[in-house]
Amino acid sequence: MSKQPLVLGHRGLSSKHLENSMEAFRAALAAGMDGFELDVQPTRDGVCAVLHDEDLARTAQGSGLLRKMKSAELPPLKNGEPLPRLADVLELPAKLINVELKGEPGWQQALATVEAAEALDRVLFSSFEPSEVLQLWAACETARCGFLWETDEALDLTAEELADLPGALWFHPPLKAVKAKPDLWAPYADRLALWGMKTPAEAQALPFAPAVLIVDGI
Repeated sequence: MSKQPLVLGHRGLSSKHLENSMEAFRAALAAGMDGFELDVQPTRDGVCAVLHDEDLARTAQGSGLLRKMKSAELPPLKNGEPLPRLADVLELPAKLINVELKGEPGWQQALATVEAAEALDRVLFSSFEPSEVLQLWAACETARCGFLWETDEALDLTAEELADLPGALWFHPPLKAVKAKPDLWAPYADRLALWGMKTPAEAQALPFAPAVLIVDGI
């Protein structure tokens, strides 16, 4: 019997709650998910905050570039909660939290926050910026780190290119790309975190079980 993938809520249980909010993260756990994925970037005063966009306008009660604001200046989210800090989220009892580094630089604040919470064993770092991943991994070789790819990038990858990447790194391709070339990704099943799906059922047709599925809902 193949091992069941860990199921993480994409930005929390984002199909029913405001993304990247404590409400969404708690709801993911209450729904039976193993953890969740979230996005982080540093404020001007170096606090690792949870936000997907560069600007606050879409999910907060205010606007402005998060990186240019101090943590005390951040407006509340549209659901009335304070904008979460990564340190707050790490207190939740998730088996695994996928911390996506948005933009660059930002890995130092993220790593410091996770280390301070003694949560390295529960965190998987990822980024679309390979330099962020490699710098963090170089600074802490026990950290789990993964490369993120958009669909077109993942579809262009060759077996040789994947084989040349460090054996300890995780791969985060979208489900669509893996469905298109399952044989390419099958050798890496135990370090695959797939994203780009509404529910785990969308990955059931794969001929192997990935380690992690990142989903919007159950």
